Amino acid sequence: MKPALLSTLLFLAFAANGEESGKVDYCHDAKVNQDWLKMIAEYPKDPVILKLAGLREGLCLMIDRGQITHEQGTDIWEDEKNKSIIQRSNEELTSAPKLTL
Repeated sequence: MKPALLSTLLFLAFAANGEESGKVDYCHDAKVNQDWLKMIAEYPKDPVILKLAGLREGLCLMIDRGQITHEQGTDIWEDEKNKSIIQRSNEELTSAPKLTL
């Protein structure tokens, strides 16, 4: 289950970075919102997914209220998303079976 999750996180990372220069609004993108709902439904107990989903919701709310800028929200999101990808990669490395010859 976790390798698929890492793939999903990596996909989201690359998809978001591909549009960076165009200042895409991921908070109000229907497809992105559906993707997150689907991911939460598929992995309801995964702490990384739940953390990122909650962070995304909170940042979008703060942007909508004018409490932070779009750029600030994007910077916070990118930092936490990258940390989560590294965390998940490390979890997979330490839980992988060790093969010896």
